[in-house]
Amino acid sequence: MKINQKIMAIIYSEKGNFLLLRTNPKTTKQDIWFVVTGSVEANESTEDAVRREISEETGLEILKIKLADYSCDYEWPKDSGKMHHEQAFLVKVKEAPVKISRWEHLDYKWLNKEQFLKMVAWRKEEIDKLNGIINNK
Repeated sequence: MKINQKIMAIIYSEKGNFLLLRTNPKTTKQDIWFVVTGSVEANESTEDAVRREISEETGLEILKIKLADYSCDYEWPKDSGKMHHEQAFLVKVKEAPVKISRWEHLDYKWLNKEQFLKMVAWRKEEIDKLNGIINNK
């Protein structure tokens, strides 16, 4: 079975705020607040995929990319047989207005760490792990 390689970018600014994007349910089938994600294209490194996805989804200037100590494997859509391996990255950016792609997202918010952890659509049993990841930026 082929596994789709994906990235997840946990974006924070030089001011210490974290970015969440509201997904467009018309295209993603979900209305949630989440981080930048995307597939790694053929002949593309995971770091290059992070750069491309952030450019496409936010237009923000990247200052630093760091591989996070977190990855996950999942089937999406459920019961489809399509397996994904997603690697997380911590990405420091220059805080600015976000140029969202209306096809993928409806809105964005810059939040402090506590607000980010409360609002992100992350599995509740793994919020402590997410907190650990962002503390290691």
